[in-house]
Amino acid sequence: MTQKKISHLPLPIAEGRRRELIVRFLAELMQITGNPKKQNNFQAALQAYCDSLHPWLDPGDGPPNPQAVFTLLENCTFDETGENISVVLSPEAEALLRAWLRRNKIWSGAGLNTAHAWLN
Repeated sequence: MTQKKISHLPLPIAEGRRRELIVRFLAELMQITGNPKKQNNFQAALQAYCDSLHPWLDPGDGPPNPQAVFTLLENCTFDETGENISVVLSPEAEALLRAWLRRNKIWSGAGLNTAHAWLN
């Protein structure tokens, strides 16, 4: 699923678990941004999602000089069947992933997370 260099996630995790978490992170992102008819609506939804993770960002999460405008994926490729995808997150997306992990850990500990329909 991913071909990412080892990141600074809150805790060391196995590659298989990391892949699962990235899939969940990207799935949530796609759910929130939906399938808008206009690019501006997509951009607004994406910005709102990124802003919602801001409270969980740690200063050490991101690259030393984060870009104001950045891509979430540095690379994205499909296999010949089109069923398997490989992604490389940008440094800024890595920071958002770590913030997402912190948020979900806190929400889960408080009993606020619910299972998504796609997990059933």
